[in-house]
Amino acid sequence: MVPPIVLVVLQGLFLLLLYLFVARVARAILRDTRAPAPARASSVRAAPRPAPRPSAPTDRNVGKSPPRELVVHLAEGRPRVLPLNDSEIRFGRDEGCTVQLSDPYVSERHARVYRAGDGWVIADMGSTNGTYLNRAKVTAPAPIVPGDQLGIGKTVVEVRK
Repeated sequence: MVPPIVLVVLQGLFLLLLYLFVARVARAILRDTRAPAPARASSVRAAPRPAPRPSAPTDRNVGKSPPRELVVHLAEGRPRVLPLNDSEIRFGRDEGCTVQLSDPYVSERHARVYRAGDGWVIADMGSTNGTYLNRAKVTAPAPIVPGDQLGIGKTVVEVRK
């Protein structure tokens, strides 16, 4: 027969391991759902990063006229038409974004569409779930042309003339 003190110690160790496991799971969930922390200022100043350059033109956008508007197909409600003028369009959950999306798959500052030369470019802003151009993940700023489809979370954005 096992002494009762041994059973109490084993029960205590089991509960301790269970609590540690639950704490690690909770910490991992919180870390994954929180926005990334802002970079800390250091005493040594880093050189400014150059602005990302759009990728080189491809065969699909040679000779095409630049887009004139974006049609945002929201999950709820009617589509929203945004004219492409000289200002950039930002997508995200943040109140400062041009197009504010209430989608759990969209980051605070998710993506932006901006003018580059004679055309327009889509760039991901470090989003968690990525930005898609014609179902291909955008890893660097990429030119957009009429007929393209952008994927931002569950929202589809159509590029038009």
